[in-house]
Amino acid sequence: MSLSSPAAVMVRLEEIEADLAERQNELETAAFDWFKCKRERERTEAMEFMRAEGPVESRRQQARRIAAAIGAEEEGRWEGMRAVVRVLETRAMVGTAILKSMGRS
Repeated sequence: MSLSSPAAVMVRLEEIEADLAERQNELETAAFDWFKCKRERERTEAMEFMRAEGPVESRRQQARRIAAAIGAEEEGRWEGMRAVVRVLETRAMVGTAILKSMGRS
């Protein structure tokens, strides 16, 4: 898409806004799922640390290894959604800057 006129830039900004609005619920759901799993991961890690035997660092690594599987998918979904939203926000900022510069010329 060419951003050669203010109207084209405004259309693109409206598309970005609509895309962000559509993704908002999915982002919130992903955040809720991840933070719920994160608490379970931390709890499991603490419990496994207490069960493990040996030197402290060895116990810590064993507990982390066991707990790491909890919430991996939810964390990935959350991080992926955050990345998409950041890209859209950056595009909106660039579009706004382009629109402002067109108004000055």
